[in-house]
Amino acid sequence: MRWQIITEPVISHAILTNPGIGFIAAPNLMGDVETVRDNRGKPVEKYKFVPEQKTWNHPDSGVSYAGASWNALEPEEGKYDWSVLDTKLERAKALGCNAVVRCSPYSLTEDIPAWLRARNPDVPEFPFWQIDPNATEFAACWARFVRAFAARYDGHPFISSVDMALCGAWGEGAGSEFVDEEKLDLIIRAYIEGFSRTPLQCLLHDPVSVAAIRKYRRNVGFRVDCLGDMGGFHGEKWSHMLDYYPMNIENFDMHDAWEKGPVIFEACWHMNDWYLSGWDIDYIIEESLKWHISSYNSKQTTVPEAWKDAVAAWVKKMGYRFELRRAKAAVEDGSLALQLLWCNVGAAPCYNRWPIVLRLSNGKHEKIWRLEDDIRAFLPDEDHLTLAQLPCDLPKGEYTLSVGVDTCIPEIGKLNLAIEGRAADGFYPLGSLTV
Repeated sequence: MRWQIITEPVISHAILTNPGIGFIAAPNLMGDVETVRDNRGKPVEKYKFVPEQKTWNHPDSGVSYAGASWNALEPEEGKYDWSVLDTKLERAKALGCNAVVRCSPYSLTEDIPAWLRARNPDVPEFPFWQIDPNATEFAACWARFVRAFAARYDGHPFISSVDMALCGAWGEGAGSEFVDEEKLDLIIRAYIEGFSRTPLQCLLHDPVSVAAIRKYRRNVGFRVDCLGDMGGFHGEKWSHMLDYYPMNIENFDMHDAWEKGPVIFEACWHMNDWYLSGWDIDYIIEESLKWHISSYNSKQTTVPEAWKDAVAAWVKKMGYRFELRRAKAAVEDGSLALQLLWCNVGAAPCYNRWPIVLRLSNGKHEKIWRLEDDIRAFLPDEDHLTLAQLPCDLPKGEYTLSVGVDTCIPEIGKLNLAIEGRAADGFYPLGSLTV
């Protein structure tokens, strides 16, 4: 076979925005912002990572956060009001993002639903609990809510992934190791059985709850809430970055969870606090990449300008980043033969099965193919070869062959690949073929 296209696309080193990865979006730093302030309210010099981006002092992003409280979503027992969450997903859509979603049973400032509080007036003394999950009907009621939540939103195009909130303030897991096994399992099973299409992540809180989740052998990643802590609680004696995370990702048997489910971090305090504390940003970034981070919640606050270059390099590695290294194609005997060599140079896979799409077009005629390759299998730092033999019944003539990865979400469109030449419709032209 004589290959008509043999091309090595030009690799792009730009900051890319794609759904589900990168910094969580910061709408309050977008657009016409007169004065940019850090997390402590101090005015700082305005800057952008690249001139064309829309966010000040913070990277642009393809992912946002949408949180909602149980008392707002189930104001009457068994009657649901999804408007709060729907509004937040519409905001994500307007930003061109999808969203990490967490529905919280309660927080330190928001109580359980009034109808449940009326039957359970006592607030336990246990820290971060608003209701005792062992002595009350909490587990059954919360599991029922989770099933209703999943029935409405599983597979929602603008949900990147869902946090498995079990108990504790903000659903962050406080005391989950002390919840009765059968009640803990009731909640876990509601998530596992309810969300069959939307990726899940659990809180890396304790070995008991994580083991209870892992026994189902489902593809569940993990989320943690204190990235960056290099000693803010106990000085040199103990920190999340030096002790808790490196020890317990292993102890909880979650070292390979990233292969099938997203790893999401939230800042401990804020990046500006890390900077003022003199903590090592390079170490924090390196560890997060070692743990295969997909997205990072900076709590919509500014990135210190002194760390701009380090953070830009971090964003380029966060999540998936697909380079097309080489393309070979030919049309012969009524079929298109194809070889595409890909490399994922990011730190994590993509957790959505979005199709690789090919197009032959010349302005008069067009044919599009969606390939069977599963990009979720494109693991980091590995080469992946797409081989295809496709029927091609186009009229004779010269055609342009293009490639893209389609999210199948019109408001988001096709992924940004780490190669030059993206067209306005999201396709990347590879060269000309004679049919």
